[in-house]
Amino acid sequence: MTEAAVLTSLEDGVLTIILNRPARLNALNPELLQAFDEAFEQLDASTRVVVLRGAGRAFSAGHDLKWSAEQAGRPPMTADELAATTDRLHEITRRIRSCPVPVVSRVHGYAIGGGAEIALSGDLVIAGSSAVFRFTETAVGLVVTNSFTAVLPRTAGPVVAKEIILLGEPFDGAQAQTWGLVNRVVDDAELDAEVARVVTVLKRKSPTALRLAKNLLDQAWDGTTEEIMRRETLASVEASQGPDSTEAAAAFAEGREPQFTVHENTRS
Repeated sequence: MTEAAVLTSLEDGVLTIILNRPARLNALNPELLQAFDEAFEQLDASTRVVVLRGAGRAFSAGHDLKWSAEQAGRPPMTADELAATTDRLHEITRRIRSCPVPVVSRVHGYAIGGGAEIALSGDLVIAGSSAVFRFTETAVGLVVTNSFTAVLPRTAGPVVAKEIILLGEPFDGAQAQTWGLVNRVVDDAELDAEVARVVTVLKRKSPTALRLAKNLLDQAWDGTTEEIMRRETLASVEASQGPDSTEAAAAFAEGREPQFTVHENTRS
């Protein structure tokens, strides 16, 4: 019996999503992408954080070229079919961006092409010392997707973005951190502990405030300063009127740590 391409577990408020094709370094094929998309449907009212990781020796080696070679004898896909295939990959980014809780990427080994795009789409990216990132699309006749033709210039700068995409050379976690693509880099032996520490910190925060802050940050490049401030005003009103604000005030008055809980209206 073939093991699932993506494994999930929901424990103590943490949904862990594992890319699970270790024999192929978690290379991306339609089955894995479909399962990855569906994994986000397992979020429930108790979920506080999502952790993304890869099974085996890598996060993901990117597009499965072996799968592509196996399609060579079949009729070529139409433009609409090709567009749908790319949009399936884009759906991963949409899932991560629209996720109402923080998404933490745990990256070790290779994160190549589409695998790098998935890993670096997390709200927080924790890389192990073995992590190697690379955008190889120009070498295999493909195009960078998942909005990274915008993410890389905005994050690393347009000159560095062109180097990353046009040359397609590998870079490690330390370089990724220098370019603003990774939050922190630790030894592989400490990777799980550091991810657990970050998850614990996030679980202590207000779920409403985290959701609103994430939405605002993801829209940071959209609109004028006035439009951004209007969004901040709406978010501030929602946060102030919510139960988390009341609990935080009560906890401060009573000299204790706030005990936030997830409410259904915080998921919208």
